[in-house]
Amino acid sequence: MYALVCQHPEGNACGPRAHVLDVSPTVPLQVSPMDFHVDHQFSISVAEPTLREQQLQQELLALKQKQQIQRQILIAEFQRQHEQLSRQHEVQLHEHIKQQQEILAMKHQQELLEHQRKLEQHRQEQELEKQHREQKLQQLKNKEKGKESNWTECCAY
Repeated sequence: MYALVCQHPEGNACGPRAHVLDVSPTVPLQVSPMDFHVDHQFSISVAEPTLREQQLQQELLALKQKQQIQRQILIAEFQRQHEQLSRQHEVQLHEHIKQQQEILAMKHQQELLEHQRKLEQHRQEQELEKQHREQKLQQLKNKEKGKESNWTECCAY
């Protein structure tokens, strides 16, 4: 048998033999399942209403602190995911810009090739026109020569 000294909330202490309590381990202690939502460090079975109120206030404060920590964890996770998405978006944006620049360069190259093709076609058309004019000129010269030679033959008699 063990003796305990009782301390009352008012500060009065009883003598060592005022209350005798048998705390020998004859019956195993029944422990209730743990509640992970609340720290039971403050859970003292108290019949005194002011102590119970203090206990509840402390538990409420502990819950608010846990809630604040959870809120901070959620905010940190949100910020991490937001930064990751921002980096991914920036990479995608750079890739899109690069692709657009490549497309623009290919279009410019196509336009340049088309312009060169048209210039070459125009040059060939001018060359053909020049050849036609030269052929007609040659035909006219030949015709003139033919008339002259006919005239000289005619007049030579």
